[in-house]
Amino acid sequence: MEDSKRDINKTKRSRTDHVKNIVHSYLQKRNYASIGLQENSQIDQQLTYSLVESEISRPNSILYSCYNSDPIVIDHNFTKFLSWVKDLVKNRNICHDIEHLIAPLFCHLYLDILKGGHSERAATFLKAHLPAIDKSKCDEFVKDLINLFANDCDATCMIEQFRGNKYFLELSPQTLNLLKKFVVENCHVVFLHVLQTWFELQQRDEKENEIEEKMEEKGATNGVCVDDKFQKMFEVIQELEKEPKQIFVINIAYTNEVINCGLIRRACGLVVYNQNNVIHLRPIHAYDPIMGVSDCKEIKLTEHSKRVYSITISPDHTRLVTTSEDSTLCIYDLSEMSLIKTCTGHLGPIYCSAISSNSVYVASGSHDNTGRLWNIDTGQTLRVLVGHTQAVTCVDFHPNCLYIATGSADRNVRLWSVDNGSPLRLFHGCKGVVYSLVFSPLGDVIATVSDDKKIRIWDILSSKVNSEIKHKGDPVTRLAWSKDGKQLCTGSIDGVIRVWDFDPNQDSDKNQEPSLNFNVNGKILALEYSFDTFACITTPDKTV
Repeated sequence: MEDSKRDINKTKRSRTDHVKNIVHSYLQKRNYASIGLQENSQIDQQLTYSLVESEISRPNSILYSCYNSDPIVIDHNFTKFLSWVKDLVKNRNICHDIEHLIAPLFCHLYLDILKGGHSERAATFLKAHLPAIDKSKCDEFVKDLINLFANDCDATCMIEQFRGNKYFLELSPQTLNLLKKFVVENCHVVFLHVLQTWFELQQRDEKENEIEEKMEEKGATNGVCVDDKFQKMFEVIQELEKEPKQIFVINIAYTNEVINCGLIRRACGLVVYNQNNVIHLRPIHAYDPIMGVSDCKEIKLTEHSKRVYSITISPDHTRLVTTSEDSTLCIYDLSEMSLIKTCTGHLGPIYCSAISSNSVYVASGSHDNTGRLWNIDTGQTLRVLVGHTQAVTCVDFHPNCLYIATGSADRNVRLWSVDNGSPLRLFHGCKGVVYSLVFSPLGDVIATVSDDKKIRIWDILSSKVNSEIKHKGDPVTRLAWSKDGKQLCTGSIDGVIRVWDFDPNQDSDKNQEPSLNFNVNGKILALEYSFDTFACITTPDKTV
């Protein structure tokens, strides 16, 4: 009898301990600290603790906290939220201020998925909802943070700053009430937890709204009166902005030797081109000095022994890199116009080169089927990129300097890691030699052109084609993006420059027409974008 009672008591104690452990684990996961009884503490001290706890605690935190951030639940709730916002703004034409909540909410949800250890789910969430984020509706900090997420850059410092403060947002009374109603009726506790933890949503003063509306009715915007003449002038300027801008052209004529490559940099006023193995540096404007060197109208570099195939200048305008048929890569100091290093290692002619945006690395591609990564200051080989089965014909750095893309005569484009030289992506689909490739300014897509006369825009994450445009005439060999990534300039073998307007993240019509056609009646050596316009350097057909 006594044994049975002891067994019953043990069972009760074990159940009690089990319940205690569950509750303790639950509270720990919500960051509740164990508090011991302070029997000897004074009344004033206990009162202070009570006041502090009252200020820093959150009401109903047990009810509204959720440590299990299920990525599927988060994705489902955010999708419902976007649909609800679309219905309010576009269909019912109300509550436009709610659009300012989308971008920061997207960032916090993405970080919650990532923090939960679901990196693949986070990447899927990012790719699925990134097109829905209107960057014009968010501040510069959030815009930069989203760009870092999209480009897979290190955003540790910005994330700490972003998570270290609540995001303050003022909403109209109508918007705030509708948002509360939507969250209560449609959202999971995870969604409410994010809003409660990371956002400070306040109601906007209706008097301010009335003042703004009256100002708009009277023709005033941001406190500036807009009269009829000014309004007409503003409309004319807007119409002019829609017109395609002219191409800045530099033509190299009256030369005796063959010109294979060239380069124009309006930011430093320099034109560079080759004649066989000799490299010529000239100012864009005849009476300007070259890189600050007075009384010097032309500089010649003669270190190569055979024909030069590529010329590149670093973004900080301190280094010049050239490659040649003699299998060497030369690095020059532009401030002193002197040779720093002649780099060897390739086993065949070097057809292409590129310099990273931080002016630290040089990449090259050769007839020996390999790409190489070099240190721009020492000329030391850092990585050898092996994977192509034919000559590497073009190369470019990702804007974040973490990746290199190479195009080849084997019809493939490959993405490589700068850190260890390992292959990361294979872009397969070109039907001919890849002549040129270039990353978009945001680094989310890459444009390629090949011998099949098609322009392809590839998504970096999926390695799939976002857009494919069939163009008329000869194949394109030169590419350049505008600064905002909304225009792509192409230069073809027959000397025609075309500017294409499209969204790189959306499908384009295969029969899309360019916004600008311009025939330079010569060979296009290089394209560039600066001062909000495209520029090119050309040479007459007779010199080819």
